[in-house]
Amino acid sequence: MHPRYFFLLVFFFFTLNCVAQQPLGLVDAVQRGLQNNFDAQIQNLEVEQAKLLNNWGQTGRLPTITFSGNSNNNLAYRKPANPFAVPGKSFSSSIPGQLDVNWILFNGYGVRLNKSRLQEIENQTAGNARFIIENTTQTIILSYYNVLLEMHRLEVQKKVMRFSKERYDFVRLKKQLGGAITFDVLQEQNNYLTDSASVLRQTLVFKNSVRNLNELLNEKLDTQYIFSDSLFFVVEELDYEAMRQKMISSNASLRNQFIFQELQRIATQSARSALYPTLSLNFGATGSLDKLNAYFRPIVGTPEKQTVGYLLDDQSQPVINTVTAREYISQNGYSYGAYANLNLRFTLFNGGQVRRAIENAQIDEKIAQLGTDKLKLSLENDLQANFDLFQLRKQLVVIAQTKLKAAELNLSLATERYKNGSFSAIDLRIVQEDFQNAALENYTSIFEVLSIKTELVRMTGGLLESYQ
Repeated sequence: MHPRYFFLLVFFFFTLNCVAQQPLGLVDAVQRGLQNNFDAQIQNLEVEQAKLLNNWGQTGRLPTITFSGNSNNNLAYRKPANPFAVPGKSFSSSIPGQLDVNWILFNGYGVRLNKSRLQEIENQTAGNARFIIENTTQTIILSYYNVLLEMHRLEVQKKVMRFSKERYDFVRLKKQLGGAITFDVLQEQNNYLTDSASVLRQTLVFKNSVRNLNELLNEKLDTQYIFSDSLFFVVEELDYEAMRQKMISSNASLRNQFIFQELQRIATQSARSALYPTLSLNFGATGSLDKLNAYFRPIVGTPEKQTVGYLLDDQSQPVINTVTAREYISQNGYSYGAYANLNLRFTLFNGGQVRRAIENAQIDEKIAQLGTDKLKLSLENDLQANFDLFQLRKQLVVIAQTKLKAAELNLSLATERYKNGSFSAIDLRIVQEDFQNAALENYTSIFEVLSIKTELVRMTGGLLESYQ
């Protein structure tokens, strides 16, 4: 392929990425990511769920009120041997109902402990959400920095390619004027093509980094941006002792461990509550509506007395039938009442289960304390290591920037000497590669020191406050 057409292909490849771009800064990226990121949305919903459960109604402090009712219906056909029973078809119906109130008056402070436990669970859920959101924020920040890194690498590659293009055009012109040979032209052409291929590869790396950022932001993967921030670092001094104190009070993992330790303390108190009696009040009201439809024999007109039997075979106590007519009659009735009861339950002995439960809860509480001490020591070790690494990388940035300034000056001087004919193309290529390596090293060192600084801010609990 002719170099001219190859350059046009590279230019066309670049212009495709400049369509429908929107500005995006680091703060905007973090805020957009926290709004759209799936993990952040899930954690926010879990926090809302924990807030709903943190209610006195979940602890047993309020009474339980229930109402029950049903309908009882019975249809029967009778031909009784008992003369006092109602013969024939009968239909009975009743609607009983009951309103019951059950209220725990005392259960060894269990209600208060349940409320404390629910509050700590809400705090723990919020702490877990903060931990996830901090990690998400850090991932977005590093992804944005990585995009800037790859973008600056691409700019360096383009600059090097332009240098190669200028030398290639210069050598071609010299050949036309008789000052260069075909070997020189082919050599510069090869350098130009090599740099152009590096630009194409770096362009793909840059596009992939933007795609990864879009995935974190929950945006369309082909969304293009104009990145308004640049990759730079201002040398600053950090106070390790102040950072350590802030980490102990604000680190998300350590705060979650403190909450877990408090939950274990509440669990121990809850186990002790089984040593106390439980007193509850139960009261309510009952009522019923009744109806009976049967084949009664009421007195109609002047009844005709008729002896149908004797009570207990006593001739002096005859049973007289005075009914002369029959019909179905419905009888309605009702009943109601109320009740109130106090219930006291006190476990006197259950094989030592309560004592063992208390001892196990105390052991869990000690384990939580040891876990807190272990986590605190581990975090202090990580903080010290990251702080030392920050100090090292800060110095590497200064060294890389100094090397870049020297490489830029050396490239400028070498280019002028090359044009004057006092510097060979091979030596100029070496100087050009030194400049390229120095520029790439400069941006890489800035990215690394920004990455470790972000980690230090996260460990000290200040990451979310910095990007509210």
